[in-house]
Amino acid sequence: MATESWHAFYASDLQGTWALLLVPALFLLYWAASGGPSRLRAPDFRDRFIELYALVFCIETMVDPLATGPLTKGLALGDAGATAVMLLFVLLGDFRVFLLIFGMAGRGTAGFLREAALFTLIVPIPAWTADFLLRQVVDDLPAQTLWIFYEAGFATMALVLRSFVIPKRCAPDDPAYAPLRRAATFAAVYYGLWLTSDLLIVVGGLEVGWLLRVVPNQLYYSFWIPFVYASWPARR
Repeated sequence: MATESWHAFYASDLQGTWALLLVPALFLLYWAASGGPSRLRAPDFRDRFIELYALVFCIETMVDPLATGPLTKGLALGDAGATAVMLLFVLLGDFRVFLLIFGMAGRGTAGFLREAALFTLIVPIPAWTADFLLRQVVDDLPAQTLWIFYEAGFATMALVLRSFVIPKRCAPDDPAYAPLRRAATFAAVYYGLWLTSDLLIVVGGLEVGWLLRVVPNQLYYSFWIPFVYASWPARR
């Protein structure tokens, strides 16, 4: 594929919508066929949690590209509406990481939903503030500047979760310890790849960054839930 077509391919519905639905759809079929619905009534909170988590966020990651792509275009929401829908799903995508960690580490103790919601705001507020302030002094900043701040912030946050938050919440012999650290590493990888892609595009002026961006998109949309689900000891 010619390098000048990589941006066009990235912006296409094939890459941005339909290619992101195949793996989640197959996972839902597997989950249903393997007895997932019956395990929603498992006696252990963590077993119930991982089944419900997989179901809800697999559906959410399928709705995301549909809502931010064809649905937004079809409803003609305009730039403001499209941005609002996109930001909602960005926050949901980050919330699922914190929900997994605080829900599984806390074994369902009170307050884990509130804690996950509060942690979801830690990265976007400084990222949007930094982007706003920088635009006051620098003209014609690329649109991806905001996402460079955001991606750097969440990649750092994921490493903080892995190295400090999870060890504080889980003992090393806790069955959730290793799966949660792997999940945090997985999140750091896809955010790190997004960051690398955007730096190649904005700083390096390299079209190949758009091609590289396809990889974290697949990790984020297609493979997060299967990875988390397969990592839980009861599913391995």
